[in-house]
Amino acid sequence: MTQTFDDASLPSSLMTLLAGGGGEAAGFDPFLLIMFAIMVIFVIVIMRRGKKMRDKQLDAMTGAVIGAEVLLAGGVVGTVISRDEERRRVTVEFSSGDRVDFLLQAVQQVLEPAATAQDEDPTASEER
Repeated sequence: MTQTFDDASLPSSLMTLLAGGGGEAAGFDPFLLIMFAIMVIFVIVIMRRGKKMRDKQLDAMTGAVIGAEVLLAGGVVGTVISRDEERRRVTVEFSSGDRVDFLLQAVQQVLEPAATAQDEDPTASEER
């Protein structure tokens, strides 16, 4: 035997729950809006931070030219003596005189840019 229910036999609160109302009027929920806004702000902040870090890394890699003093990953400081664009490597000389090859991505910061021709010879600008 099957039982049939009519709307009069179910309590009104149960009917509202089954209809998806949950006891509240269906529509705008401010809590969900606040949570969505917090999530959007979080994603934007993370993306901006990542872009700043990528820009800083790119500046360090382009500034790692021959003669520049650089800070490498791990806190190692040395002077760039050669740069190989094809293999994406730099050769760094330390104060002890040792030379080591590093990947270009290991350059974290340029501490002292390479000296230009005018910086090395102050009379070059006077002769012109």
